[in-house]
Amino acid sequence: MKVYLSHPYGGSLINKLHSMGIAKLYQEIWAAEGVDHEIVNPLVELEDEAENNTEPQMLALAIDLMRKCDAVMFAPGWKKSRGCRMEHMAAFADGMKICYLPEGLAMS
Repeated sequence: MKVYLSHPYGGSLINKLHSMGIAKLYQEIWAAEGVDHEIVNPLVELEDEAENNTEPQMLALAIDLMRKCDAVMFAPGWKKSRGCRMEHMAAFADGMKICYLPEGLAMS
């Protein structure tokens, strides 16, 4: 199962690193449990596209990537991010499986 990680970005390196920490944590948890899930992190997957695309174009690419997944996991702070809220609306409209990570989740 592919699980898309919706995480606030806004061009922040801290947000990108946080998303990578969450992805690593869940991959390790799932591997330890023998669960065959894969995290799809758009902040990493679409990194090369950012230089040649506008913010709306990047959001469209992210939503296209999300729609290739089986479920969406929303990271803390997603409600404050316009991009995450757009992804949420698309995921909900498409009937995707959705889960919400705890707001207190912090990565080092």
